[in-house]
Amino acid sequence: MMRPRHVVATAAILLALAGCDRPRDPSADARAAPAPAGATLGAPAAPSDAARPNRVRDPAQFTDPQTRAAYTAAKRYAHVLEGIYCYCHCRENIGHRALVECFETGHATECDVCQTEALVAARMTAEGRSVAEIQRAIDAYYKG
Repeated sequence: MMRPRHVVATAAILLALAGCDRPRDPSADARAAPAPAGATLGAPAAPSDAARPNRVRDPAQFTDPQTRAAYTAAKRYAHVLEGIYCYCHCRENIGHRALVECFETGHATECDVCQTEALVAARMTAEGRSVAEIQRAIDAYYKG
């Protein structure tokens, strides 16, 4: 389902801010709700030259600013997106392994869920957050 761009931008901001005011409690990781089936939480972030080649499509081919920004984020942080479950349910519906695969295909060009998750993951990674923290913020937003 497509949502207006302003809704997506608001969602991205809310997701990026999720948990920012909470004190960091290492024991919270152990109490976190389980991930969606098949999600790989806590996977260490691999360097950008990880074993799996970066196959995210070239962001320059997109004219829409949000789509370009999402593909740019996915290209830069593909190793993080390897560990993120996508709430558009592409894993269950079309067999994607993780959020990154949405950007290796054209799927994310028309999916605000994929784009929002990639932008949030990029921002949180830049802030030093782990894959597990990013996934928990995304889970909290979509499980609301």
